[in-house]
Amino acid sequence: MSLTRKKILAIVGGGSVATSVLKQLADEINQRGQAPFNEVLIFEKSAGVGAGMAYQLDSASNLLNTRAGTMSPIDAEPDHFVNWLRTHTAKWQAHFPQVEVSDGAFLPRGLFGLYLNDLFSDCVQSLTGNGVRVEHVQLEIKAMRTTANGYELQAGPLSYLADAVVLATGNLHSAERDHMEREPGYFNSPYPCTRLIDAIPRNHSVCVLGTGLSAIDAVVCLADAGHQGKLIMASRGGRLPSVRGVHHASYSPRLLSRQGIEGWVAGLGGPLTLDQLYATLISEASAIHGAPLQLDSILRSGTGAHRYLDIEVQEALDSERSWQSVLYALNESIDLIWHYLDDQDKTRFEKDFKSQWLAYRVSFPVDNARKLQALFHRDQLCVFGGTGLSWRDQASGAFATSIFDHRMGFRATLYSDSLINSTGFTADAAQCKAKLVRQLLDIGLVSAHPYGGIKVDFHSNQVVTADGSLLPNVYAVGALTSGTHFWTNAMNVNARLAKQVAVNLCSGVQAERSNLSGSARAPMQWAV
Repeated sequence: MSLTRKKILAIVGGGSVATSVLKQLADEINQRGQAPFNEVLIFEKSAGVGAGMAYQLDSASNLLNTRAGTMSPIDAEPDHFVNWLRTHTAKWQAHFPQVEVSDGAFLPRGLFGLYLNDLFSDCVQSLTGNGVRVEHVQLEIKAMRTTANGYELQAGPLSYLADAVVLATGNLHSAERDHMEREPGYFNSPYPCTRLIDAIPRNHSVCVLGTGLSAIDAVVCLADAGHQGKLIMASRGGRLPSVRGVHHASYSPRLLSRQGIEGWVAGLGGPLTLDQLYATLISEASAIHGAPLQLDSILRSGTGAHRYLDIEVQEALDSERSWQSVLYALNESIDLIWHYLDDQDKTRFEKDFKSQWLAYRVSFPVDNARKLQALFHRDQLCVFGGTGLSWRDQASGAFATSIFDHRMGFRATLYSDSLINSTGFTADAAQCKAKLVRQLLDIGLVSAHPYGGIKVDFHSNQVVTADGSLLPNVYAVGALTSGTHFWTNAMNVNARLAKQVAVNLCSGVQAERSNLSGSARAPMQWAV
């Protein structure tokens, strides 16, 4: 009796990055006319694959901070999302009837999620047509180990075999405030924001930990729903992001293009330094600006959050903000810049400049900025820096959050009826809540990267083990690779990296598994 050998790909995670890998794998198979796998198993404990937590259906005020015309999980088709919107109106208009589609629009995140869900369905159809079975296994993978011919993945008492594995687990959740989770009125994530509307009384004071995009989503959602209580945003830096200009100038990097960087490094004969990069970045920004760029006019150090936002909104409406065009254009090459940056300067950047970089690189749409501005003007919103611990105050029954603003020498305790944690992610793989990542670290199949996530090969995204070797046929994409690729927040960056993984997967699975009969999808008992 002959035994049929199957080849199986396991994708751990079912959000936007996993969908990007699957779509570009399907396209690569169509182009080559040959599939390297018989089955693809997607392990995602949520009910659907595509949107993930980041792009789930939620408040229409939760906006993308990237223009629709460049928001795509497909590296070769940056306009795929906006084209889908124009040709599949019936699939989304009932959810977002007020949306007007344009390349330059900042659209609801949930709308991008509907697109991702539909894209996943298309992938399944395409792969099925090429003889590849796709199955969504609604379980969480908690452990993985090597076998003689591949990998075994644990989901509770069950396990599944795979020839190749893609780790696309999304952002790493922090356990820092897990002790608060059972407290009534505490929310360990702002998402879905519509849950906040139902759970928080309108007259309650609310403290949102964080001043970034997710914190803004929470505040704007509550305000749009008619919240009347005081709203507080508190973070370590107390800094709101910059506001995205409405007058967009397209820009292609010159010296900081991938080709330019490769030539620059070859000429230097060594790594790049922060000082060199800073000078070159200012030069590029000044060239598009048409005059020397005055950094102080962008940073506005020492300006309070209220005044800062007023200036930002005005400039976003009135000026071109060419420096933003330069920063966003760096998505093309930012991983390469990080790759060639001197290690000492990487450490210096992480310590001294990263939080500031994030505040200006991760801008938010002017529509939501004006809503925050209105809250400031009627004294319903305030922003604090220097956050410390949060706890339930036994005497008052309220939540208490300590702050110490070192710049002003100011100490205080903030009391609120409700507390929303919008800082629930960590870059430190060793401190994250993901059981699979922690287990892989414990047994040495992966190694923690000093700048975040786990180590992967820069060129292939293949996972690097604790002994420095490459783990055959195991790849990581997205936030797990932030230490190697630095900027894994942007969809187009992740799409480029996912494309490379798809090409690698189609180039042949190195480790073969034999002596498999029947369907390898059938789970086995996990031996402990």
